[in-house]
Amino acid sequence: MKYESVKTLILIILVFTSIILTWSLWTYQPQYADKTDDLVEEIIINDPKETASLIKPSKILFHMNEQHFGTYDESEINKIMKYVKTWDIRELKNISSSFVKSEYLSFLKKNGHVEIQFFDTIPLQIFKTFMNINDTEHSTLSFDRIVINVYSEDHGEGTIYFVSNQDQMVYEAKVDSKFITDFERNYYPLAIRYPEQQEQQITETYSVFLPKDSTKTKRVDYFIDTIEIETFIDRLFPDPTRVKKDDLTSGEVHTDGSRLLRVYDDKNYIEFINTLRIGQEKGRTTDLITTSIDYINGHVGWTSNFRFFEWDQNNQNTLFRLFEENYPVFNKQGQSEIIQQWDNNEIVEYVHPTLSLEIPFKRIDTVLLSGNAVIEEIKKLPNFEPEKLEYVTIGYELQEYQDSSLNKESREFQDNSQLVTLQPIWCYRYNGTWMKLEFKEDGAGGKEDGLE
Repeated sequence: MKYESVKTLILIILVFTSIILTWSLWTYQPQYADKTDDLVEEIIINDPKETASLIKPSKILFHMNEQHFGTYDESEINKIMKYVKTWDIRELKNISSSFVKSEYLSFLKKNGHVEIQFFDTIPLQIFKTFMNINDTEHSTLSFDRIVINVYSEDHGEGTIYFVSNQDQMVYEAKVDSKFITDFERNYYPLAIRYPEQQEQQITETYSVFLPKDSTKTKRVDYFIDTIEIETFIDRLFPDPTRVKKDDLTSGEVHTDGSRLLRVYDDKNYIEFINTLRIGQEKGRTTDLITTSIDYINGHVGWTSNFRFFEWDQNNQNTLFRLFEENYPVFNKQGQSEIIQQWDNNEIVEYVHPTLSLEIPFKRIDTVLLSGNAVIEEIKKLPNFEPEKLEYVTIGYELQEYQDSSLNKESREFQDNSQLVTLQPIWCYRYNGTWMKLEFKEDGAGGKEDGLE
């Protein structure tokens, strides 16, 4: 074969090879769907969290020269807590007896005091998981706030306090004075940037500090995703192959004979019950909050931004709530709560939403009334008893999405099944129950609306 003929043959082969490769690239359709679904499920389901990321302050309050400033802002609170967590805390001692009842509120709002507040009491043992606390004598104690005295530097030491507002219990602790001096210099003066707070005294031993002016916030609209029921079955039953399904008029039940999983047609949550433990007297569970966190980590997990919210040690219950911008989210159908009940280290009941917030697609400016207006409305409620008011805060209500830009007829035909709205509200805990405050325009006072 002549040299020119060889060159021609090679050129023809190269041209055909190029054509084949180009056609393959144009027509290639990779199978992404299954892998993407697997990835999404891994993100939603297998995302264990540490205790420190689930227990965060609700608010930080600064008392300064007869004025009070406070922030709910998550980024600001995180900065302060990141520094406080580096402190070495020691020498805890009970000083509650040094206060008479009428002095308790004056102590909390003393000039130079900074309150780091939580929604419920936190065991000292839990604080030890994310703070450097050198103490072996007070493991059974629980507190709902830490108070820093920025003017307490004395002979190389500074003072902070662990406080339980429910029973006015105060424990003093010591830290190196360098921490207090640095906090007083770099954090305390910046408090004037935060909204001014106004004290609203409710009883002799309880007052709440709320924004003096109206609060600008945002309504948030979200795309949501749904967790498949099979995921719960696989994670909650010891042997999913033994689980049988029964259809009911209001939903379905899955059971293996001793445990059952209820699914409701009109509610976006599941209820898992260990029937062998129902009706028995509840035995104590070791480290109830930690045990609850570990259980969620291993059983479907934190499908949205949930945090520890409150617990009932007597009834062995824990509640983790959905949060948005450091505000708690409420929903009457239980779509914003993870609830557990325990009995002697055995799970009795587990309630978990089947929806998860995915992507916010719209934010709309909203203004909430001042704290003073809120308290005035609460006091007008029928049969209001001040000693039963336990907490007041800004929050969100998770609602069905409705596009306000559409007319009524159009909204009726719109499919909003994958959309929800987080609507800013004022809410309060009264006699153990969270309520939404709804305002009346006729001046007749607020309206009670349960959130649980």
